[in-house]
Amino acid sequence: MDFRTYARFAFGLAFCAGCSDSDPPKPGGTLAQQIEARFTKAAAAGFSGAALITIEGERVLAGGYGLADRDDQVANSVDTAFDVGSIMKDFTAAAVFKLVGEGKLALSDRLGALFPEVPRDKADITLLQILQHRAGFDEYHDTHGDFEAMTQAEARQRIFAQELLFEPGSDEAYSNSGFTLLADVVQTVSGEAFTDYLRKSLFVPAGMQQTGFYSEPLWQTVNTAIGYDAQTFGENDPATWSYTWSLIGNGGLVTTVLDLDRWHTALWAGQVLPANVVESMRAEYLSPGAVMLGGHTLYAQAGAGDFGLGGVAADVPDVRTRLIIATNTYEVFDIEELARELGTLVLEEE
Repeated sequence: MDFRTYARFAFGLAFCAGCSDSDPPKPGGTLAQQIEARFTKAAAAGFSGAALITIEGERVLAGGYGLADRDDQVANSVDTAFDVGSIMKDFTAAAVFKLVGEGKLALSDRLGALFPEVPRDKADITLLQILQHRAGFDEYHDTHGDFEAMTQAEARQRIFAQELLFEPGSDEAYSNSGFTLLADVVQTVSGEAFTDYLRKSLFVPAGMQQTGFYSEPLWQTVNTAIGYDAQTFGENDPATWSYTWSLIGNGGLVTTVLDLDRWHTALWAGQVLPANVVESMRAEYLSPGAVMLGGHTLYAQAGAGDFGLGGVAADVPDVRTRLIIATNTYEVFDIEELARELGTLVLEEE
């Protein structure tokens, strides 16, 4: 299984599992006490990571559990950075929408107008179809996993060489390759390295100071969590992993729960994208994967993989309520189930 397997759409739809009539009874105490008790129980069951929960704009929990580095006995905290996998895709999408808002792109733009070398069968694919996983691209364009050495040109060539799974626009299939191609579009149109563009145009306006990508100097001053799972790659530390075009645009985001909270807050406040662009992103990108829970629209994202690291974020902007969990023991404890349980508990209280 690759590091980008778990997607926003699948997790969002699965969130409805928390709405059943068979939910266990709530423990006693205030809502904040119930939430804290659930995390204490999770830590005893093997959860290691960090969490931040905001209800109606008030932070009710922010803390770390377990160890980020067992050898050096470094504890997890809200300032520990985790590889959160496919949550990266929301930032790639936001970069596309930012360029759309600046008039440099349109969601209706076709690949044939952006890349002269695109094959005929892919020339009419639009950016919107790629954003909605309706372009027909395969899931991956690598052959040796996330860390395969690959240039921008090689990734583009591989993606263009794929046999489409279906006629573009006629079906839906989750595609990491499509989001790598969107990162290619962002880099080509902006004239800046994709990672530099995201840092300047998204991270800085959102006040994200603990967010970056593999093998960056940032991790000399910000602790990264080491993944603990049956599988390993190097030291299982994202600070040491290479970031190539096998992964760029579709995964590889390393961030803290604090920074993810800053991102959601800034996005909905119009501090990153203009209000009309945020609404376009909500309608065209976020809403297809959203669910209704407790009478509210919930936008959910998740990312995880083989090396113990992952994260989930569940956001209900109309009541300023948000749940963010990151982990370095993903295979040991199911944070997605925990997020569903807590989301249902919180929204039932709402």
